[in-house]
Amino acid sequence: MSSLRPLKDMGPRETLDYFHQHSVVPTDSETRKRNEDIDAFVRFLHIDFGRKPHTVAKVVKSGSLGKGTAVRGSPDIDLVVFLNGITSIENLVDKRKELLETLEETVSSYGPWRGRIKLEKRTPFFLCYTLDGQEVDILPACDVLAREGSPSNVYRKMASYPKGKEKGAQQYSVSLAPLQIEFVKPVAEDVKRVIRLVKLWKQEKGLKIPSYTVELITIHASRGMSPVTTNALFKEVMLLLQDCRSLRIAFNTHNYNSSDYARLLSPPYVLDPANPYMNTIYGVDEAAVSREAANTLRCL
Repeated sequence: MSSLRPLKDMGPRETLDYFHQHSVVPTDSETRKRNEDIDAFVRFLHIDFGRKPHTVAKVVKSGSLGKGTAVRGSPDIDLVVFLNGITSIENLVDKRKELLETLEETVSSYGPWRGRIKLEKRTPFFLCYTLDGQEVDILPACDVLAREGSPSNVYRKMASYPKGKEKGAQQYSVSLAPLQIEFVKPVAEDVKRVIRLVKLWKQEKGLKIPSYTVELITIHASRGMSPVTTNALFKEVMLLLQDCRSLRIAFNTHNYNSSDYARLLSPPYVLDPANPYMNTIYGVDEAAVSREAANTLRCL
């Protein structure tokens, strides 16, 4: 490794492995505290919504906390709230504004978070908060997987969505969060170590790459690598990002055959293994990513 450092807080003689262990992976106490915090709120959510028109069926912890890829001090936490009585995506679209208002009322009435949580923005799809300075998104959802019986049935619904499959992909995406967790959570710790390092890297560089995209690119880069070493995999991810405009990443899973969808696309694409109509790298500043990756490769 060069005397230049790929991550700004690395000591001059630190390896990526050492730096990850001592500065990047969340401590056990941090993870335990955050999980206890979220679990207590989820219990309150079930109770509070018990008095409202749509009760809570389940809450799925997604984002880096749910997948085990959080960076110390800055986990992104997505709470996907599946609601009883929401019978379809169209029904969810009709009710979402009302559901978001109800969720906002519930959060504001939750005593243990008073003074610790701040609403940063409302979008048509979710509420974005910071809790003790860490991002928490709360998203209402419909359990389409249970209702349709299989991912393939869901994809057929998306393809025939009245406003087009791209709009369908956007509307269905949150409800497919369990499939995203199923894909990322079992990944080996050797790979998750590099995911965390690349997430920290993109934060330091101010790059607006979705965390999920980083997870997918790193998993793709690790395929066929044996053994997986931190230095080699980090470098491989940087090589892929340096040529960001040419990325063609799709995964064959039990959810769908990627070739059926990827052949219709032009690069760059990083297809969501949970959603064949969702290109997770769409809209990323490719030039900025390529430039920063090339600079970082000079440090390795």
